Amino acid sequence: FGSSFRRVGRRHAMSRIGALWVRLAVLSVAFVGQSHADDDNNLAKAIREAATEAEAKELLEPHLGNVKSLDGPILEGVVLRQWWDLAREIVALSHVQQTDLSNTVRQAVRSLKEEADELLRTLNPKYGQAQVVSPSFQWAQNDTCVFLTVKFTVRWNSPGALEVAEPAVAMSGNTFNFTGLGKHSNNKYKYVLSLAAFDNIVPEASVWSLASVGKLSVTLRKRWARKWPRLLADKKLKIGNMHVWMEQQEKLDAALHGMHTVSHSPVTCLGQEKLYCLSTDSCKKGGNCTQCAGKSFPDFATGLCTGIPGERASITFKDTDMDEHQIGGEIKVNKARNEFDIDSYKVYWGKGIEQKLEPEETALLGSLAPTGSTVDLKIPQNTPIPESATHLLVFSENSFGQLTPPGFVMIKDAVLPKGKAKSVSFEDEDGDRSEVSGTLAIEKADDEEKIQDYSVHWGKNERRKVSLNSHLKDVSKGTSPLQYKVPTSTKVPDGATHLLVFSKNEFGENPNPTSMKLVDNTKPCIQLGEEDCPRSITSSVDLNPDPKVATLTVSIEQAVSEQAISGYMLYWGRRGCEEGGQSGAKNGFVVDVSIDEAKSVELADVSVPEGSTHLLAFSKNRHGESAQCVDMPLAVEPTKTEL
Repeated sequence: FGSSFRRVGRRHAMSRIGALWVRLAVLSVAFVGQSHADDDNNLAKAIREAATEAEAKELLEPHLGNVKSLDGPILEGVVLRQWWDLAREIVALSHVQQTDLSNTVRQAVRSLKEEADELLRTLNPKYGQAQVVSPSFQWAQNDTCVFLTVKFTVRWNSPGALEVAEPAVAMSGNTFNFTGLGKHSNNKYKYVLSLAAFDNIVPEASVWSLASVGKLSVTLRKRWARKWPRLLADKKLKIGNMHVWMEQQEKLDAALHGMHTVSHSPVTCLGQEKLYCLSTDSCKKGGNCTQCAGKSFPDFATGLCTGIPGERASITFKDTDMDEHQIGGEIKVNKARNEFDIDSYKVYWGKGIEQKLEPEETALLGSLAPTGSTVDLKIPQNTPIPESATHLLVFSENSFGQLTPPGFVMIKDAVLPKGKAKSVSFEDEDGDRSEVSGTLAIEKADDEEKIQDYSVHWGKNERRKVSLNSHLKDVSKGTSPLQYKVPTSTKVPDGATHLLVFSKNEFGENPNPTSMKLVDNTKPCIQLGEEDCPRSITSSVDLNPDPKVATLTVSIEQAVSEQAISGYMLYWGRRGCEEGGQSGAKNGFVVDVSIDEAKSVELADVSVPEGSTHLLAFSKNRHGESAQCVDMPLAVEPTKTEL
């Protein structure tokens, strides 16, 4: 027991000694690293404090055998003190020692050059004062926005500042203001652009960004969607470095197609101490708003002759809730042509194309602010349709009231068909494999109330469509007879095993189809060697000496399996069956042979067509003759050929 205790003690002691050595090694590495860092810092400080280049070289002499050990601050100190001989010597040694000092040297030289350039700039007594200049800019518009691209230069085709400091943009009413500080050609500039636009903008919907080098990109949202005749409110004001952004305007012209270019705006009319009349696109004196149709009230705050809204929006809705007597989805309110005097669009349940449900408070579905484009009102799923509601109505509204008549849309309660076809039948009449044709017959549903069509699809089972190109045909429920003629040689998609018939209307399909298993009927003996192919044909000697007439007995060695065939066909052949019997081998029909007759077929004084060299035998069923055949050459002696 004592011996074991001593062994355990020794192992414990050795473990503690090992851990101690690891800690000492880590501390040693850390100490060495810190020591090197301290040495570098001390050397860099000594270089900065050296009085002469010779003194600096003496300090660096012990390190020139390994210039890689000279860190950035040391080399930067040499360059910034302009000790060029020492700097060149260090660079030359770096080539010999294959050490790359290029980044450090370039950075130090760049810093020195910038300081020198800044010194030269200060020779200009006005350098510290930024010159105020108006930057060059281009503009373009569509129906809802104005687009500006501002270049930090006084002339568009001249170079300018690549960036600006302290960019600031302010927008309100019809004004846009930009300021920013930049440097170019040893000069400082304060770029100032102040614009009073033709009409009001929406600051909260307008955006700007320093999108590319040396440029400012701005999108100003028009308060009202219209085609402006110019950018500025004052048509007499000329800005020399303002240009139309032709390339962009060509792209935007499609949005302006067919729009009338207005002549005035509330802004331009207020500039004449008048008010804007929307209906006539003209400026009226305050007392003459009675001459503005439907807008007899002067509003000097907005610069408008105003009144009840003059134009209505339109409305569309598609129900996505498939439950009967419930709706859900998005109501889309398509903006009025002019929204000058519209504060909101109110959407209601309606019991006709004009009349709201009563009481009005419960008939209100929602209120939308005009934005210059289509706005959406979300209707939650499973929203019950009030008993007498037949329409959705949208009224243009402002402080003076609502415009009548409203925009409207009839409520179409989306409901999938509940009934489905009672049965479906189809028999393939196309004898080729993986191809079908024939008449698909549908037995109509007992309840056809919500059904518009019966939709025929390929199915991968009795309920699911195949993944690709499943649709065959929509058959209207009014079709008589209720059938679909599947065209000849219609390819069966990969994986299709069934035919499915879904009852359908404009809202979708009943998810539960009527189905039938697809049977691909084929002709026999599509490939040589299949069990329904005739195996061989033999004959007796032709007893008729006339080469144009034959009298002989033919025997067909029958197919291994005759379950799928109804008999055989004999033909004269102009060649054998090597290339297939249906590819020009036939030279005339001989006889239709039943299964029972196949072993012995008597041909008595049968005419032999000119050019016939063989007898050909095909198997057949009600879908057609086999693609392949067996043959025997016409000869004096009995012969036999086999597949």
